[in-house]
Amino acid sequence: MSAKTAPNDRLQLLIAQAGVSYEALARSLCHIAAENGDHTLRANKSAVAHWVAGTRPQPRTAGYLAEALSRRLARPLTPADLGLRSGDEPIYDPAALPGDPVAAVARLGRADVDRRTLISGAAYSVAALVLPLQQPEIAARAHAARARPTVAVGQGEIDAVRQMTVAFNAADERLGGGHARSAVVEYLTTDVTAFLGGSFATEALRKSMFGAAAQLAYLAGWKAHDLGYSGLAQRYYLHSYQLASEADPHAHAAYGLRILAHQAMDLGLREHCVDLADAALDRVKGRVDPDTESLFWLTAARAHAADGSSQEARSALSTAERLLDRSLGDAAPEWASLGGPAEARLANQSGKALQAMGDLKAAEEQLRRSARCWNAATHPRIHALTLADLAETQCAQGNVEAACQTWNSALDGMTGIRSARTRDAITIMRANLAVYRRRGLTAAQRLETRAANLGGREPQS
Repeated sequence: MSAKTAPNDRLQLLIAQAGVSYEALARSLCHIAAENGDHTLRANKSAVAHWVAGTRPQPRTAGYLAEALSRRLARPLTPADLGLRSGDEPIYDPAALPGDPVAAVARLGRADVDRRTLISGAAYSVAALVLPLQQPEIAARAHAARARPTVAVGQGEIDAVRQMTVAFNAADERLGGGHARSAVVEYLTTDVTAFLGGSFATEALRKSMFGAAAQLAYLAGWKAHDLGYSGLAQRYYLHSYQLASEADPHAHAAYGLRILAHQAMDLGLREHCVDLADAALDRVKGRVDPDTESLFWLTAARAHAADGSSQEARSALSTAERLLDRSLGDAAPEWASLGGPAEARLANQSGKALQAMGDLKAAEEQLRRSARCWNAATHPRIHALTLADLAETQCAQGNVEAACQTWNSALDGMTGIRSARTRDAITIMRANLAVYRRRGLTAAQRLETRAANLGGREPQS
């Protein structure tokens, strides 16, 4: 006869401190799982009761449970804090940034490539968003933590990393985050981390290599984000920020803060976004060309719009437009140029900010402008997603026939792309058109047939 399982008193105490019912906690758990691309998790109050009684959830579920309670209690928690310690080596601490980002990104990448269970259960952490704001001295700590270099690194190696990043990024834009993601992570984990531990003839070369590595780490995070692995993406973004801080603690590091804010907004999590956007602006002002600075004002606009501060959002949008008007065609920094043309990004982010403020007519104009700017041949994913956003604004204004035409064009660009974001856009389309399908609108019914073939999830009733 097996021994009786001991109750998990630590988990029970934390649930009591959070003041949340088992049912509400289960709902939060499923919501966080969905944020991280896991739409298969089914949890209810009975499952929570079993965990409190001593049954151990799967490692992935334990990660979501820790994040759910972290948000309720406004402090970072790990599965171990919940009495769910595993035998795996810890990959990431949500309460602190690692002292050595080179070792940390190598460990993270290796666990990612090896498909470690702990990585698959790494939930997106709201608490981790403030770590870059709380620990500004990370560059100095990271530099001191590295061991004696053994490999001589020069401009040739730096150029190779940058060229590989450009090639990987171009393929990502055409084919989606699911294409060659493991190859990106493998290259980062092996060749690039070896270069980072090498010796450099000058400090400028060292900084340049760290800047190149930061771009590649960002791309690894972006590909994870595009596949819906939000927690994993956040960890790559944080390490990218740390690497960028060694290359340029002002402008390049600010771009890392900007990315963290954008990911949170894309997930519908507005907490800390204004702080991140403001901190990024403070670092970048006067240090980059007008086109690049406009991107940071757009981040601030979206953050304020999400926070309900329409006046501040519109002011930031106006500043971004003025900066773009002042553009002299200066070359943007490499870390900012991979995202595409400045005008396309400005119009896209402006449209999203205006959507958040409820100004759908103005949002429609900006999203239409953005769609015209993107080259559908080289950037089919963002072109299609922009069209999907445009169609959503048209539908919300009652222009259903026009929306169906726009969604049809969006679906044209999604064929062959391996991306959770395109699948989510299809799911949103199906939900928006459900009522019109039931009314017999032919265009909506045809889109439903196309959507089912492309793999959008059936919306829940």
